[in-house]
Amino acid sequence: MKANFNKLQDIDSSKTPFKVPSNYFENFNEEIMNLLPEKEFKAPVKVTIWDRTKPWVYMAAMFLGMYVTINFLVNKNEASAIQEPIVAEQSIDGAASTANYWSTVHITEDEFYEYLEDQLIDDGFYDYMYDQYYFN
Repeated sequence: MKANFNKLQDIDSSKTPFKVPSNYFENFNEEIMNLLPEKEFKAPVKVTIWDRTKPWVYMAAMFLGMYVTINFLVNKNEASAIQEPIVAEQSIDGAASTANYWSTVHITEDEFYEYLEDQLIDDGFYDYMYDQYYFN
């Protein structure tokens, strides 16, 4: 099967099926411009120095606020961790006030856990917790 590619050469080049009106391209630009709607002229907006620097000022204020907040929180935690123990006030009859009792007691962590364990054993809480966990 052989394709016949010679048909384009058989067409007479002097007789084209398409025609352009006379003087069409001479006035083409003017006609197109006349068909377009009028465009309003807008004066350019003047950008002030404040408008240019406003984002940078806002960002600097944000970072300054974060810095102050973080320093406040960190210094507050350090100040509460380094508090000196309050000495119990002596009342008139010589007995120590019970309002500040726990702030003057100095025990180690191990002593505290031993106390809690003794309380759990004495009061039977181990048995109670065991029963609650395994039998309910």
